[in-house]
Amino acid sequence: MRGTIVKECKDSPLRQGARGISEKRLNRFMSIAYFGIGFAPITALAFAIIGVLPLGTGALLFVLPATVLGISLGLKFPWYGKLALKGLLIGFIAVFLYDCMRVPLIVTGVWGDFIPNINMWLFDTSQPNWVVGYTWRYLGDGAFMGMAFTVGYWVLRPRLGCRIAALGFGVAIWICLMLTLLIAADGQEMLFKLTLTTVSVSLLGHLIYGLSIGLLLPYVCRSRAGGSPVR
Repeated sequence: MRGTIVKECKDSPLRQGARGISEKRLNRFMSIAYFGIGFAPITALAFAIIGVLPLGTGALLFVLPATVLGISLGLKFPWYGKLALKGLLIGFIAVFLYDCMRVPLIVTGVWGDFIPNINMWLFDTSQPNWVVGYTWRYLGDGAFMGMAFTVGYWVLRPRLGCRIAALGFGVAIWICLMLTLLIAADGQEMLFKLTLTTVSVSLLGHLIYGLSIGLLLPYVCRSRAGGSPVR
């Protein structure tokens, strides 16, 4: 977005707990840290589908420590913490918009819904659970990955416009999903069979997710660490 820059924080992130560290180095560290934090839930889920680790174990090894680290960094460096919260909100809205396309296909039987089964994998039970499954989807996957992109894009200031970058982000996530389904022996049984229909609608959903992040980002986050406008 080109136009007037709205300053949300008078103090730079460096002054809010990062004295003695160059802002450039801090930005790099935060982008890497929040990228790892944001992808912890989806990594744990992918490992469970491939058969590397049970989801419950992955949640304890990856998701819980990542969440604690994210909260700790946000409290230590409030500017980044606020940015991370905005990224969570953006990701949450983006996955909701994805589901506005996905749910009608589930209702009509075009696409199955494996999300409630996440409860089975997480707690080693035979009972699916919508609340647990969709909490993981919206908060663990959609919101956390939205946070990863938001912090990374906002502090690294790439030349690529945020809409194109976010669209590419969505496509990259979709490619990882396809690879997981191809690599995992039981992946298609656990998630969905790869057909022309499921491949097409899953790609469409991830395009919606990525584009939604790119469209929301300039309006939710109005200023950068260095004060430059977003494109």
